[in-house]
Amino acid sequence: MTEKLGNMGTGGKWAVACGARVFLRSDTLRIAASLAILAFCALFSASAKASCDRRANARAAITSPETRSFQTFGLLLHSQGNSEDEDDNSSIVGLWHIKFLSGGQVFDEGFDQFHSDGTEILNDTAPPQPANGAGTVCLGVFKKTGPRTYKLKHPFWSFDANGILVGTGVFLEQIIVDKDGKSFSGSFSFFTYDLNGAVTSQVTGELTAERITAD
Repeated sequence: MTEKLGNMGTGGKWAVACGARVFLRSDTLRIAASLAILAFCALFSASAKASCDRRANARAAITSPETRSFQTFGLLLHSQGNSEDEDDNSSIVGLWHIKFLSGGQVFDEGFDQFHSDGTEILNDTAPPQPANGAGTVCLGVFKKTGPRTYKLKHPFWSFDANGILVGTGVFLEQIIVDKDGKSFSGSFSFFTYDLNGAVTSQVTGELTAERITAD
C-alpha cells in the first residue's frame, strides 16, 4: 500500500492511494480517509480474486464435459476391441459338419469348408449323386454381415439320374456362429432352375453345423 500526501492550501491536504484521491482538512479526516481507502483496496482485491475464481470454475465446467466425452469414447473403443476379440474367436473359417433340415426332416448333409478369403466348398449328399458315389462338390462365396453373422451364396449345377445336365441351383444361407466358435445355426433357401432359368423347385428350412477339428 502506498499513500502520498500533498498540500492543498488553507491547512488542507490531499491523499492518493490505490487510485483514489481525497482532500484532507484535519488529522481526523486524514485518518478516516486512510482507513476508507484501505477498506476500498481490500474490497477491490477480494472482488478481483473472486472473479478469477469464477472464471476458473467456468473453464473447468466447460472442459469437464469434453473430458468426460473423451473418457467415454475411450471406454467405447476398449469395449469394441473386446467385442472384436470375441468375434475373432468365433470365426466361421474352418471345416464343419452341416445338416439342412426342412419340415423336421434332413434335406441335405455334408462337409462344409469356409476359407479366410470368403470362399466356401461343400461336399454334400443331396441327390442325385454321381455314379462314383463320392458326393457332390460345389463352390460358394460368403461375407460377414455383423458380429458372428454371415450370409452365403452357393450355386451349383443340377443333373438328372443319368448324369445329364438339366439346370442350375443355389443355396442361400443366413448363419450365426455360436460364441464358443464350435457350432453355428441359421436358415437356408434352396432353389433349382431349368436351363432356361425357370424355377423348378424351392425348399426352405433351418441349418445346424458342428466344427470339425484336427484333434
